[in-house]
Amino acid sequence: MVYCLGAGVNFEVAAATVKHLKDKELILPASEEVPRRFMLAWDKKLGKLQLSEFNLSRAIAILEKGKPVIPVYLDEIYQKLAAKIS
Repeated sequence: MVYCLGAGVNFEVAAATVKHLKDKELILPASEEVPRRFMLAWDKKLGKLQLSEFNLSRAIAILEKGKPVIPVYLDEIYQKLAAKIS
């Protein structure tokens, strides 16, 4: 939640993102070998930010259209949490 809010999204979008990650059981475990990387990207059909698997070419295409893309890298979030705990 803090990561999303720090990235500049409003509380509603941040809460929906965290809920989606929890519902799909994507938040845990943190010990996965392959880092989980997602992005909040503008979906023009829905007219709002949507969470999806990170795709570099899609992110670049969206950015070139002047629309927002916010990376959500769970591995980096886990590292920051671990650093604060220790």
